[in-house]
Amino acid sequence: MAVSGTSYLYGLWPPMSEAVRYLLAWCAYYKLEGSIVSGLRSNQQQATLYAQGRTPDEIRRQVSKQGSGGSVTDAPPGTSAHNYGLAIDVEGRDQTAIVQLARAIGFATVTWDPAHIEWPSWRALVGI
Repeated sequence: MAVSGTSYLYGLWPPMSEAVRYLLAWCAYYKLEGSIVSGLRSNQQQATLYAQGRTPDEIRRQVSKQGSGGSVTDAPPGTSAHNYGLAIDVEGRDQTAIVQLARAIGFATVTWDPAHIEWPSWRALVGI
């Protein structure tokens, strides 16, 4: 398989998992290489990632850092597509091409986060 890390598909919302499998099939067709490095996250996992690169005051004020200062995510727990099984992160040699391909087949992305792929309009789906 061109993209590894398929264990991260478990726990995703079933339509998201199937859509990612479709993306992986296209990645294999184009011989793109990379790894899925994140999928579903608990609120605890999200809190830990959100705290990286932030002071306690920045956490309290929910300061947006968009990857600066060692920050990993701008989504506090409960506000990330990952918390609902509606996002994956990819890394590797062809990360940019994989994310571009994901956009081309209908996934949404976050402009400042080069690894992030999410279900389009996921907030409306979960009601936030």
